[in-house]
Amino acid sequence: MDRNIFKSRSVGMQLTAGAENIVYTCPNNYTSHIVLLFAANKATGKRTLTIKWYDASTDAEYYIVGGYDLFPYSFLKIDGSYLTLNAGDHICFTPEAGSNIDATLTVEEFYDPTSRQ
Repeated sequence: MDRNIFKSRSVGMQLTAGAENIVYTCPNNYTSHIVLLFAANKATGKRTLTIKWYDASTDAEYYIVGGYDLFPYSFLKIDGSYLTLNAGDHICFTPEAGSNIDATLTVEEFYDPTSRQ
């Protein structure tokens, strides 16, 4: 896999409150780097948010953020490094009930036919 050839894109979602929202899934034949992650609270009240990575190869979930309080009209930004996802892995956000939160991810996708399927 040539790490110098990649497709960069951003994905976003208006999250469904009180439910797990899969915001990004690494496509088949690709390895992805999540290079930027945003969550924005658009409401007047403080809301709690969890963010998890699902590893398809082990059928396990791992917390990236385990209950972060987003204050009114504030945001969470994670950058400065990257998380590697293989084919079938995903990132999910779960905002508390009554939330009004948007999520945005920027990823670099590398064509990698040897990535886990």
